[in-house]
Amino acid sequence: MARRARDPFGFDEATAAAWLGGVRAVLWPYFRPQVIGAEHLPTGAAQIVGCHSGVIPYDAATVLVAHYDATGRYARAIGDNLFGQIALVRDFLSRSGAVVGRPDVVEALLRAGHHVLVFPGGARDMERSYLTDRYTVLPHRGYAPGHGGYIKIALRTRTPIVPLAVVGAEEAHVMLANVPPLARIVGLPLFPFVMFPLPLPVKLYIRFGTPIHLPGTPADARRQKRVDALNEMVRGRVQALIDDTLQRRDGVIFSTYRASPPRRRRTGRWTSPLPSRGRGPGG
Repeated sequence: MARRARDPFGFDEATAAAWLGGVRAVLWPYFRPQVIGAEHLPTGAAQIVGCHSGVIPYDAATVLVAHYDATGRYARAIGDNLFGQIALVRDFLSRSGAVVGRPDVVEALLRAGHHVLVFPGGARDMERSYLTDRYTVLPHRGYAPGHGGYIKIALRTRTPIVPLAVVGAEEAHVMLANVPPLARIVGLPLFPFVMFPLPLPVKLYIRFGTPIHLPGTPADARRQKRVDALNEMVRGRVQALIDDTLQRRDGVIFSTYRASPPRRRRTGRWTSPLPSRGRGPGG
């Protein structure tokens, strides 16, 4: 039997369709995602930029389904370098549309008009303790000063960034701590100590914000101070979108979503478990 043709990036539509179908069949009825702001997804190329939520990437899998349902297009996800170390996993990821640790390929995908799903914090996002750092976009990995590769790519390709918030997945397992020695033994980026080994049937909220068109030119991609400033701005926008979504959520498992955030109390504080950050939700 002849092998199906792939595109120049290794993508195979049949594999991607089967993968999304499996996610829809298993995760969709369990987590019941509610998608907000899909109208913000542009018709042209864009990076969809968020922060991993929870110790297992339910967020990335469900976002890919939500994106396809909203646009009829397959978003290309950027995977952590860890997953590129196993040949079979790397091959499956490329066939299903993921790209592992290749900025040059990300840039080529954008120039070809694709949507690319990026979590700049990578697997380190999943190390956050629920007790201290839940729903916090920490300034590490791609969000750290001196980095911001996704910003450089956006400047060079002149493509927008769509901020992404996923709320709910952090409560699925509730990570209490990471055990690095055990993680090193088993060769994983983290070894989580969780409250619930099996995921709770939390309700997920997937929210796309207003696209950010970065001010600047391709030449600014070579100015690290400029990149750092834009990186911090985008990190703030993602954080603000997460905070605003948390404020609108009422409940965790049997949850509802308010059309607008609750009014401030007389003390001037929001009812959110975390203070709002950034320059506004943007969507």
